[in-house]
Amino acid sequence: SSVLNALVGRSAVSVSRAPGRTRYFQTHFLTPRVRLCDCPGLVFPSHAPPALQVLAGVYPISQLQEPYSAVGFLAARLPLPTLLQLRPPTAAGGWTAWDICEAWAEKRGYKTAKAARNDVYRAANSILRLAADGRLRLCLRPPGYSAQKGE
Repeated sequence: SSVLNALVGRSAVSVSRAPGRTRYFQTHFLTPRVRLCDCPGLVFPSHAPPALQVLAGVYPISQLQEPYSAVGFLAARLPLPTLLQLRPPTAAGGWTAWDICEAWAEKRGYKTAKAARNDVYRAANSILRLAADGRLRLCLRPPGYSAQKGE
C-alpha cells in the first residue's frame, strides 16, 4: 500500500504499519497501460513459505500461534546467536530455534508470570519484531539471481 501511494503520488489507499489494513482488492491506473493492484496479503496464492510471509510483514506476528518455525527460518539465514550476543546452550550440538528463544528470554529477562520460567514465546515474538522492524536485516536474492549474474 505504501509503495502504491508513492508511485501514484497521493494517498490513494490507506496504510498501516501492521499488516492487515487492506481489506479488499483495489485497482489504480498509473498510466493507461500500467495498472497497480493493492490487495490483502492472502488474496493471491503464495509461493513463499509461511515463515517468510511473517518476516516480510504479510502475516501479523501477533496472530502467530507457533513463532518458532519463523525464528528457525531466520536463524538458518542469519547468525542470530552472534548478532544477539547469546550465550551458547548447555546441551551439546548446534543452536535450535528454541535454544535461541530461550537464550534471548534469559538475556532480556522475559519470565512467565506463574512459574517464573523463561518466556520463550515472548522472546520469539521479540526476535521476529526485530526482523520486521529492520533491526535484524534479512536479504534474499531473487530466484535465478546467481545464474543471471554469470551471463
